[in-house]
Amino acid sequence: MKNDLIIRRLKFAQDYTQLLADENYQLVDMNMVEPFNIDDKRHHSSTIIFERNEQLFSIRSDWTRSLLNYSEDYHLSQRFFGYFGPVVRNYKTFHQAGVELYVPTDEEILASIDMHLSFVTEGYGEKFHSIVVNDDTLLDLYIDKYDLDSGIRNLVHEKNLSELRKQLGQTHPLYTLLSAKVSDQIDLVNAEFGDSDIMRFIDRLKQALEDYGMKFILDLSFRSPQSYYNGFYFQAFLDHDYPLLSGGEYNSSAFGIAVNLSNGGLL
Repeated sequence: MKNDLIIRRLKFAQDYTQLLADENYQLVDMNMVEPFNIDDKRHHSSTIIFERNEQLFSIRSDWTRSLLNYSEDYHLSQRFFGYFGPVVRNYKTFHQAGVELYVPTDEEILASIDMHLSFVTEGYGEKFHSIVVNDDTLLDLYIDKYDLDSGIRNLVHEKNLSELRKQLGQTHPLYTLLSAKVSDQIDLVNAEFGDSDIMRFIDRLKQALEDYGMKFILDLSFRSPQSYYNGFYFQAFLDHDYPLLSGGEYNSSAFGIAVNLSNGGLL
């Protein structure tokens, strides 16, 4: 690894953690070896597990799961946490930074997203190209409204338009939505469910991010690679193949944002 990359990563860690401390996030620095939790293996199949003195341990593969387990075990009173440190997946070490918000309001979620975007644009002079958002409950709204079989969900996630057309017909609102340009989906969903809580939140986010000049895309087929996300989810991209920021709701009352330092294009 080149010296300048190591220095840039260390400088990022200092600037980012200072920002979080200034914004009253509780910084955490946890041991990479932790008691094994079955949810860790279920959500991250690459988690490394070993036994010591007849007890199972794992090497941290994801900060969100580690912090959630820690919070549930110790009933922490603090609601906002921030971190920077390594995780190990598939026997490779990656450095990850991010925040976890427990029982946040919509305003607190919007503020945290804005804090991360402004940190990158103002601190590094980078411009975000696009942000992609979704909420799994939007698809549930279509399934309930049109009394669709639950198997439709897999077809949407697979973007299997030919089978959707065969089962629904080309004039069905859900097929019309998914066959349209993704840039048009937000208007089509608003026409159906603009009065829902999640669309009101997504519209608020869209308005809040207008000053960043990025493309705002709502895509109902968009899913997180982490299975524990169960609500609103987003990825924000620089002019790069992989997202720099990823985040969303999980555990019904928590929200996290992670900074991808490996291939997100910042370092």
